[in-house]
Amino acid sequence: MSRVPSRAARLAHAAQHAELWNAGKKDEWVASWRTIVPAGVRMYDPVGTEEKQGFEAATSDAYDMFQSILKIRMVTVQVNGNEMAWVCENTFGTEPDVATAYSIETFAWDENGDLLIKTYYPMSESVGADADPYAHLLKGQK
Repeated sequence: MSRVPSRAARLAHAAQHAELWNAGKKDEWVASWRTIVPAGVRMYDPVGTEEKQGFEAATSDAYDMFQSILKIRMVTVQVNGNEMAWVCENTFGTEPDVATAYSIETFAWDENGDLLIKTYYPMSESVGADADPYAHLLKGQK
């Protein structure tokens, strides 16, 4: 039996993703992710950097690193088959150093319920292993 979350579950998560993030409701935000991550999770955030693994890396670690300096506005969400994608308008930084960038984020589940997340942000053509792929967006604010 497939462990891919239902279309309704994925859309329900997407519907509250930005609202919970922007409101600083970490516990609720992480709990919402749990509804669509029935097994393991791997993440390229952003694509072109090293793979991150595990639920904590994809949720709590990312939240703790960025929530205070990032606000999200969902532009669109699409669910097709075992996959989902969304586009977000992201406002990074604190006044007076605020930048806006769009992201494309994709989610693909296999039949076991394992999730692969890929995020695409504007970044330099090449980012070395020791480089911060968000440096140009955050201007040292992390």
